[in-house]
Amino acid sequence: MADSSQSRAQVPNHLGPYLQHPPVAEIEKILSQCFDDFHEALGGHLQLEETPRQHLFTRLLYISETTSVSARLSASWALSLPAMSLIRDRYEQTVRLSWLARQPDHAEMVKYIGSYYAKANKIFRNLTSSQREELENSGVTIEDWMVDIPTKKQKGYLERWNSLPLSDMADKRDKLQPPSSTALDRQTLGDLYAPIYQQFSSVTHFDAYALNMIGLHKTPSDQLVLAPDPSWPAVLFMYDALFSLIQCHESLLAFYDIDCANKFDDLFRRWHEASKRLTGG
Repeated sequence: MADSSQSRAQVPNHLGPYLQHPPVAEIEKILSQCFDDFHEALGGHLQLEETPRQHLFTRLLYISETTSVSARLSASWALSLPAMSLIRDRYEQTVRLSWLARQPDHAEMVKYIGSYYAKANKIFRNLTSSQREELENSGVTIEDWMVDIPTKKQKGYLERWNSLPLSDMADKRDKLQPPSSTALDRQTLGDLYAPIYQQFSSVTHFDAYALNMIGLHKTPSDQLVLAPDPSWPAVLFMYDALFSLIQCHESLLAFYDIDCANKFDDLFRRWHEASKRLTGG
């Protein structure tokens, strides 16, 4: 994950004024330490002897870490609405990875890999002939299976991963045996579906609910500006940190057989204390 590491290392130099709030600054430290501990446990960012299964999850964590970087950068500059959309993504990423991490066998992984073929077929089969030609001219190889029309049975088999709604996956994930018995492992995700995924999806879907998340707020210079509530950036940092802790900890245990439970449980304790200061709880 060298590229994400290099970009993440530059983020503190560009984070905005919300990092001046002590609880937000503390959560940013927790986030940075979370990913640093993850990479250190793996022996660094350059991985040369991964199994195919491990490399799959290295790529999943790459997507997660770069999404986290983008969300924090947006939130720190009070770009709360795009940050909300990214935190919605972070929630879905965490639910799906944790669901796979807690499985007792490989059945769900088979479904997950099958979904690639279903999605690729759907995308390439619906391209126009000129679009296909342009891709092929740019060096993309379009194989026969990508454009063949699958039978109903084939389609059903490849799309099994998508048959379980995200809300149900989150609830079922919470009922599965966690990889260890720490307080972090006992953190649930099902109860966050409505406040995180459903609410922030309004920004992504550009629906009327999103409009009501914007209002007139006074700046420190007593000017009125049209913006989301100024408390949102801190909340977005808080949830991004929670999702990152869950993903990094469970990935190390489930896919790399590396136990850093003490480190991540300590980070979770610090996260919990900072969150209480943010929410007044």
